[in-house]
Amino acid sequence: MDMLKAVVTDLNELDEGLRGYYVQKDGKFFLNVTPVDGFQLDNTQGLKTALGAERNNVSVLQAQLKPYEGLDVAAARTAIERIAAFGDITPEAAKTAVETAARLTALDPEKQAEQIANTKLDTIKGQLSAQYGVKEAEWTTKVKGLEDTNASLVGQLKTIMGESQIKSEVAKANPLDDARDAVELLVGKFVRTSMKDGQVVVDVIDTNGNPRIKDVNGTPFTVADLVAEIREKSASLFKPDEKRGLGTNPGNQGSNPPAGGVVNPWAAETRNITQQMVLENTKPELAKQLKAAAGVKD
Repeated sequence: MDMLKAVVTDLNELDEGLRGYYVQKDGKFFLNVTPVDGFQLDNTQGLKTALGAERNNVSVLQAQLKPYEGLDVAAARTAIERIAAFGDITPEAAKTAVETAARLTALDPEKQAEQIANTKLDTIKGQLSAQYGVKEAEWTTKVKGLEDTNASLVGQLKTIMGESQIKSEVAKANPLDDARDAVELLVGKFVRTSMKDGQVVVDVIDTNGNPRIKDVNGTPFTVADLVAEIREKSASLFKPDEKRGLGTNPGNQGSNPPAGGVVNPWAAETRNITQQMVLENTKPELAKQLKAAAGVKD
């Protein structure tokens, strides 16, 4: 005789006489059994799963409690409270402190006073060394800042002193108004400033950068000497002593020289390469006009 199934999905699977013992629930047909003395028809799969999970939890807890078997609860609580009192102290730091305390406790002050003093001295020296290191870094930074500032100021001072002397000597030579900047530029190419014994020294140098001298005695060549030399070589850049205006030719008053009376350095009869260079660097438009007047093509 076949046993009755606890649940079926289709009543047609059962004999017609057995179908009345089943009730439909959640799309299935369950055997309708009346509970007696605590026995009843129920879904045991969920119970088995829950029971397995609980058994697993018990096994895990038992494994975790294994190291604490035989531990006195009161003693454990006291130990936890003492550990909490140490705050953030690490076990390694605590171990070192205990070892140090034990070593110091074992010392005999009378016999080992020198050792104790040396230990304290080393500690103080270490602290002072650390403080000195910090201060040394601060001083080094400040000194570097002062040195940079001083170098900048010295550079500015040398530039001002050099330019001041150049402008002063060029002005004394009475250059043409239009040529003043050009003459100062030309003089500046051969002037070098330096610091000697805390003073700014202005030297005149040659094309190789060596200081120029005037005689066998080693007399320095001054800025005034340099301006006089340029005035002699390029007289057209300066006003004549008789104040007739630079570049005018007394013998040609009836002609109309270009650029308001300025001698044309590109003309064959007044060719002057130095003045050509100066005008091209400082007065390019004027240089272009003078070239055209002399028939010179770029």
